[in-house]
Amino acid sequence: MKISSMYNCLLVLSWIAFSWPDGRSFPEMMPVKGGPFYPGDSLGDADEGPVRRVTLRDFYMAKTETTLAQFDTFVKATGYRTDAERGAGSYVWTPLGWNQKAGVDWRCDEKGVWRPAGLDYYPVMHVSWNDAARYCNWLSEKQGFRPVYTFFPDSVAADLSAGGYRLPTEAEWEYAAGGGQARKPYVFSGSHNLHEVAWYAGNARRGAHPVGQKKANALGLHDCSGNVWEWCHDWYAAGYYAQSREALNPSGPLGGTVRAVRGGSWSNNPTHCRLSNRSSRFADARDCNLGFRVVR
Repeated sequence: MKISSMYNCLLVLSWIAFSWPDGRSFPEMMPVKGGPFYPGDSLGDADEGPVRRVTLRDFYMAKTETTLAQFDTFVKATGYRTDAERGAGSYVWTPLGWNQKAGVDWRCDEKGVWRPAGLDYYPVMHVSWNDAARYCNWLSEKQGFRPVYTFFPDSVAADLSAGGYRLPTEAEWEYAAGGGQARKPYVFSGSHNLHEVAWYAGNARRGAHPVGQKKANALGLHDCSGNVWEWCHDWYAAGYYAQSREALNPSGPLGGTVRAVRGGSWSNNPTHCRLSNRSSRFADARDCNLGFRVVR
């Protein structure tokens, strides 16, 4: 048997071993074979360069953004209350701009209204980086993996070698969103045509859509461009690409004030939905176009 064929068989067997019995309540994880690639864009925004070669190890990434059903399973199992629930709600978009509304949480849509029953395949929104990391730890514990994140009263520590579920690094996100080893020089995740792979300002009709409706990329991942912004593990720094010397599995700065988000959303224009585009939010930020997906 050829080495490549043997590797593919092992990937499939490994995926079966670690897949969940209920795809509705738990994320479906897709294998991503690692390798070298060049994140960033020398012609993009200032924080997207310089382009440099990095190498990633193999990992798994969720096929879709985390859904209402999946987050609901976590909340019902743990009684967890999100930053929005413990704070002053979340931000929604109004004709007058962004407005924070009390009582708005992960159960709500873009206007801050609870989604009716049966619409739980929408991506969960109004969740902070902290909420997403707590969800990752719970997934790890459910499957017997060592959790990645350790929470302290005023900080969070992470051990990326733990093997549990976590948020993707920016490098992992861009590599997988671009198709991994099968990547082509697309501007967006899986196409040069944003309309066929993403819900964005030009077609979303001012709201997110159920996950998985648009064309998948080469790895079978949906909605990496558009629908909702996706939290990444990394601290964000505008000049990080220029400063970093990490050539293997880069994981961002050692500290910072904001976390990276990638992919753009239903409310954004094509520029924000590009594979190389970078943005950021405070770790406790939550709003109506911000969600996440997990890796392991």
